[in-house]
Amino acid sequence: MLAAIRSLARSPVAVLIIIVPLLAAFALFGVTDVFRVGSTAAVTVGGEQISARELASTWTRQLRQIQQQSPGFTAEQAEEIGLPEQVLNQLIAETAVDAKANALGLAVPSEEVREAISAIEAFNNPFTGRFDRQAYSQALSNAGFTEAEFEASVREDLVRRQLVMPLLSGIAAPEVMGEARRAFTNERRTIEALFLSPSLAGDVPEPTTEELSAFITENERFFQRPELRRFTLVRTAPDLVLHDVEVPEEDLRQLYEVRLENGELAEPATRSLRHWAAPDQATAEAAAARLNEGAAPPAVADEFGLGEPVDLDDVQGYEIPDSAIADAAFGLARGEAAAIEARLGWRVVYVDAASDPVAPSFDEARDALFEDLAADRAEEVVLDKLAVFEEQRAAGLTLSEAAAEAGIPVERFDFVAQSGASAQGFAVQGLADEAEILTAVFELPEGFDSDLTSYGDGGYFVVRVDAIEPAHLPEVEDVRDEAETFWRFRQVDDRLHEQVEAAMARVAAGESLNAIADELGAGARVEVATLLRTETAGPFSQQMVQQAFGMGQGEPFETRAGDQRTQAIAVVTEIIPPAEGPVPPETLQGVREGLEADLSQLVQSGLLNEYEIRRNPDIIDQALGRSAPQ
Repeated sequence: MLAAIRSLARSPVAVLIIIVPLLAAFALFGVTDVFRVGSTAAVTVGGEQISARELASTWTRQLRQIQQQSPGFTAEQAEEIGLPEQVLNQLIAETAVDAKANALGLAVPSEEVREAISAIEAFNNPFTGRFDRQAYSQALSNAGFTEAEFEASVREDLVRRQLVMPLLSGIAAPEVMGEARRAFTNERRTIEALFLSPSLAGDVPEPTTEELSAFITENERFFQRPELRRFTLVRTAPDLVLHDVEVPEEDLRQLYEVRLENGELAEPATRSLRHWAAPDQATAEAAAARLNEGAAPPAVADEFGLGEPVDLDDVQGYEIPDSAIADAAFGLARGEAAAIEARLGWRVVYVDAASDPVAPSFDEARDALFEDLAADRAEEVVLDKLAVFEEQRAAGLTLSEAAAEAGIPVERFDFVAQSGASAQGFAVQGLADEAEILTAVFELPEGFDSDLTSYGDGGYFVVRVDAIEPAHLPEVEDVRDEAETFWRFRQVDDRLHEQVEAAMARVAAGESLNAIADELGAGARVEVATLLRTETAGPFSQQMVQQAFGMGQGEPFETRAGDQRTQAIAVVTEIIPPAEGPVPPETLQGVREGLEADLSQLVQSGLLNEYEIRRNPDIIDQALGRSAPQ
């Protein structure tokens, strides 16, 4: 809930840090900023740049996330509500923070980046609970990141946090502001409302064709039919061939043995131990014997003059410098000791804690092993099919013929919108979520094949546009039922509003809502509710309640019931302040978050004013897909 500045410190990449798994231990060393280089700057903020690539990839990821939640949402709709500009402005704000952080010499060591990434559980191996590179790569691919891009973004986010988080520390919520917030939140209002139902509008005559035609033209945005395309699609992906993949039992057992030997199936064994230097073999053996009898280690050390021990907590074998000590420690259980001859002489080794996780049996690990091997085999099958497909296309075969030779299905779609909906407005199964494929379809001229293009998780496709139906405003006969329904709604609404205006005049003249309802008869009723500003009840919609809390007592206003078809006149008859009492902690927390948001806005404005911001409109439009690259 921390707006502005905390948003700056937590870019869309940082959201992925919380949701998805990450690490790549050694790959994190030496990561450079892969975005802000070259001469393709879409925007320059001070000395920092937002490249066309960064803007394009960020926008593509944002749009994809929205489309996953709302299939059918198009880039055109996003433009209408200004989403591309919001993404660009967010990047500019983040870059202003980067510029200030760089000016202050802030930096984050690679170790801290690794720790931030390795803390994400989603990248862990289900057996070992440790980072898994395959899960890491898979998650980044699904999110549309390369490893270098993601790791650079993590580093940038951590640097931003160094700058902005101290600004938000120490903010306290004044009691008087808490009181004001409590009064605002807990105030209740009694609302009396006269509801006028659509039945009061009477009978609406049949519209003429001319009336419907004019209505369609006046409301073009509701009736406009999008461009539709008929196309042929050839695609293959590991998940599409997975059901045909066979994995021999022998291969599963071989993989199990390899992973078992490499310690990938269970957490590694660890020891917490201490060891002392002993003057000779006899002393070491005598001290070890006393420890094995149960004597306390400090007492034994004093008794034999062993001095201070070397303590090692929760270590794996490779972390113990002396292999002889490591071999001895991992041969002992908790509370056991041994005398051993190490590289630097005799030592007494005592184990304080021991962990020896048990790896799952083959049967227990079989399903996971199968998934991994089947996924690998599926990728191989896809690449083999693609090799045959491209070879046959190069030899002159048509798209369909080459696909048949390669054993790849050919799909034909009959007039689909870029949203993935059919001409009837229904989501097309198997296509509505494939924004990359749909984008390619609507960028191709009719009759041309696309290049082989990657998409999703290891998938590839080629499309050919077979026919194009341009966007158009339909004729009346094509949408008569739909248009007539909307026309009737509009007629009823207009008639009802006339009655609302007449009733408002009567209320202003001092007539009561009940008296007006009695005269209007069936279809008019009066209801009363006492509500907080966040509550609703029956026809008292959130919209109506919010309006009521913006009005004075006794002041009538026009509104609508929750169904939006029933119109109403409402009056606040009583304003009820909250009862006296202490301010709840959650209210003070809300005040604090509001103050943080206000401070964030001030800091953000200050940073944006500090640096010169230069935009390149042509590159911005290209990166956002508004125009073709020059």
